[in-house]
Amino acid sequence: MKKVLLLLNAGSGTGQAKNRMFEILKELTLAGFEVTTYPIVPDRGMTSEKIIQQCAGRFDIIMCVGGDGTLNHVVNSVVQAGIREPIAYLPTGSTNDFARSLGIPAEPEEYCRALSAGTTFAYDIGRFNDRYFNYVAAFGAFTQVSYETNQASKNVLGYAAYLLQSIVTFPESIAMRCHLVIEHDGEREEGKYLYGAISNTTSIAGITSPLIRKSEMDDGVFEVTLIQAPDSLGDVREILTALASGKMDGDYVKVFRTDRLHIRVVGDAAWTLDGEYGGAPEEIDVSVCPKRIRMIVPEETE
Repeated sequence: MKKVLLLLNAGSGTGQAKNRMFEILKELTLAGFEVTTYPIVPDRGMTSEKIIQQCAGRFDIIMCVGGDGTLNHVVNSVVQAGIREPIAYLPTGSTNDFARSLGIPAEPEEYCRALSAGTTFAYDIGRFNDRYFNYVAAFGAFTQVSYETNQASKNVLGYAAYLLQSIVTFPESIAMRCHLVIEHDGEREEGKYLYGAISNTTSIAGITSPLIRKSEMDDGVFEVTLIQAPDSLGDVREILTALASGKMDGDYVKVFRTDRLHIRVVGDAAWTLDGEYGGAPEEIDVSVCPKRIRMIVPEETE
């Protein structure tokens, strides 16, 4: 009988995980798993980092029930603890970008079938100085929405809470100017950017963009998207056209692939890692950790 460490973030997304806990435990038990459950309660000291550190080596599978931010904490904890056991992820967040990219279902019964089959997919993650990200590190316009949106609003409105917060912060976001110097593969990029993302996903903020739709999560490289800050409404139109068409070589939108970057920030630029606040460092080293995490997925995803 395989042992599962189940970490539950009851407050993620619309709070549906809390209401479905019995169903989740029932399906896991009927599938033949021995389950030990811990709630994630950061203000009481019960963090995924602390729980995983204390339980390392005692379980065959580490299962996360929560959103992309919860999974980010679990992945950081697993890597820092040197754990190689597979991760299971039942998404209950507001956007669930990562689950969407891997075709992971949100229904407990359906996902428990995947757990029973035991099919795993080894995918790349990113290192961001001394932290890790599961699928995206981003800065600039609208990126602060993911960590500034009130949890109570997300619990009531779900993804719509992000949209409302984006509307509220639109004037501030569209005026952003992040001056970065980026070195990669012997090349140097410098500019004042409206937005930038280092990603390993086909979906960001609930949106599947033509710019990253061909992303492979186990190919050893990131997709890097840089959008130059616009000076006029005409520039904004050109940017929107490029984003909608997937045009990667225009004056305002550039996409390239690489396995490592060094970034120097001139001024201020706050980052988000998988929707969690990533700080505002002046010097950043980013690199791929090839196939570092094994995720349990439906058989057709492998």
